[in-house]
Amino acid sequence: MATLRPPMARWSLSIMGFFGFMWLYALRFNISQAMVAMAGNVTIDIGNETFPTDPEFDWSKDEQGLIQSSFFWGYTVMALPGGWLAGRFGGKRVIGVAMLINSVLCVVTPLAAQAGTGVLMMLRVIQGFAQAPIYPSMHRLWGKWAPQSEVGPLTGVCYAGPYIGNIMAYSLGGFLSVHGFGAHAGQNYNGANWPSMFYVFGAGAFLWTVLWFLIAFESPSSHPWIHHSERDYIKSNLRPSHEEPYTLLDIFPFVACMSPETRARCRIPWRAIVLSRPMWAINISLLTFDYGMYMLMTNGPEFLNEVFDQDVMQTGLYLALPYLAMWIVTTLAGLLLGMSWVKDRFSFTVQRKLVNTVGSIIPAGFLIWTGFAATATQAVAFITVSAGLSGMQMLGAGVNHLDLAPKYADVLMGFSNTCASLGGILAPYLTSALTTDKTAHEWQRVFILTSSLVVVGSMVYLFLGSGQKQWWADGVPAPSPDGDVDTQPLTNSSRSPYVDVEREEDEVLKEPL
Repeated sequence: MATLRPPMARWSLSIMGFFGFMWLYALRFNISQAMVAMAGNVTIDIGNETFPTDPEFDWSKDEQGLIQSSFFWGYTVMALPGGWLAGRFGGKRVIGVAMLINSVLCVVTPLAAQAGTGVLMMLRVIQGFAQAPIYPSMHRLWGKWAPQSEVGPLTGVCYAGPYIGNIMAYSLGGFLSVHGFGAHAGQNYNGANWPSMFYVFGAGAFLWTVLWFLIAFESPSSHPWIHHSERDYIKSNLRPSHEEPYTLLDIFPFVACMSPETRARCRIPWRAIVLSRPMWAINISLLTFDYGMYMLMTNGPEFLNEVFDQDVMQTGLYLALPYLAMWIVTTLAGLLLGMSWVKDRFSFTVQRKLVNTVGSIIPAGFLIWTGFAATATQAVAFITVSAGLSGMQMLGAGVNHLDLAPKYADVLMGFSNTCASLGGILAPYLTSALTTDKTAHEWQRVFILTSSLVVVGSMVYLFLGSGQKQWWADGVPAPSPDGDVDTQPLTNSSRSPYVDVEREEDEVLKEPL
């Protein structure tokens, strides 16, 4: 009898990553759904009648915006050092510890809310601080696990997890708020059981963390169960990745402004990165994408509650649909990009720009229509189409770092996350500031502003983006005789001690952009 082979290790990592990002986003955005029950328009059932009542927390719109955006204060600060942590301690270890911290903080969130607004905001800052290294760490793992031709399907499945996490945060969170447990003494309004969503989500993330430490591995060479044929296939189809731990000097872009001698000691080509048009195309596209997504994630429940008077259960069920659509679209698009006829006919540049543009322009139009919807059902339908198609952007600019410089994909992702997290800071606060009177007209302005930003980001990426490996992708050029750093691609005859020169058959841009 033939011996059964274990499942393909790289797909096991993709599936584990899927569930990890599912819990990650459930922990990140459950506060948005809970906010409806904690400080929104709530009701109480007396007999067979329903009456409006005061919410548990008397937070102003500005305070709600600050609570939701405070997560991204910590996230922004730690996004770049997260790449250093991944290089220093390994992607697997960093992801596991970060999720463990987040699961504990999620469980104690109800206590923090009772302690005061400042305590809750500080907890959210620490959560953002702990979550920031996870994306760069996962990118680092994919630099060791994903063959170049399979980046699309592997990352498509893995990075579809956030959409299911959002579905959980809204639908299950809304259900637990009404039918769960944990209501504080004297609170019996519809949604008073909101603490239960934090207890359930925190426990689920903790269990995932235990499994992650048991069955995830840093690289194919360290995996004890991988079949030798898969290990050999992965190794023979990888582009070079960075193996040595980064120093603190390596990870900060301000090195680009230092002396040539200092730049030469840095193993990351920051000067080339910060002057790279394709890199800024990614950053701007992800900034506007994140602004749009975070506006929907953090303020979507408020929109339905304030404009259409939907309660916590209704908003949860309605807002689960857009993220279900996003998950389906992202997964199918990732599998499509992995098909041989697509890879044979379209370059990586065409693939990335195509999915990014389709995932931006069409959703922007539906966002505008959302602001002018006549009913809650109509609004949710528009949001569903918009959010579903926007998931394609994750297979465009979202994974483009692996094309430009797989060796530095973790650091590039940290750089992009720093820029993109500004959208998470601005979206909740600006939206709350623009909707102080809670009117439909104010929300129309919010959706028009968001759509305009998404279109601008898409156009920047369309004209400046690239799917080709960059000339600086394999290391830092050695200092030239005049003391400056050579800006030309390295060859075997001009090799720096910090550089691993790529294989000759790899495609490299011959001139810096």
